Amino acid sequence: AHACPDYGQDGAGLNYTSDQAYSPRAHALTAGGPVDLSACPQPGYGHVVSAPDFTLQFSGNSMGRALELRVDGNCDTVLLVNDAHANWHFNDDDYSIDPRIRIGSAPEGIYDIWIGTFDPDLCSAQLIVETF
Repeated sequence: AHACPDYGQDGAGLNYTSDQAYSPRAHALTAGGPVDLSACPQPGYGHVVSAPDFTLQFSGNSMGRALELRVDGNCDTVLLVNDAHANWHFNDDDYSIDPRIRIGSAPEGIYDIWIGTFDPDLCSAQLIVETF
């Protein structure tokens, strides 16, 4: 069986309330992996690992803020997110050559986050979590 992103696995744990993420929170990682998204049922293209890079527990959003996940990478990166309602989101170049996903009135819960690369090579990157 071909490996694809699996939100049943856990990534590195992040835990932010809406208020905590009102100031940007950055987390370094190595982007990319052996899984070719174009061969998977999830949306998008590029190369990721099967387990999420990060699993975010998002809470305290009674104000209905938007949750933004964006990547600053040393190469062309892609971003795949499975949100608190198990919906998939994908972005490639919304933030210059880096990806950004903004979820309005973000629901509280678990967000699984993959940071991949457009090409099969790995590169240094950081995930930035912020609310607006």
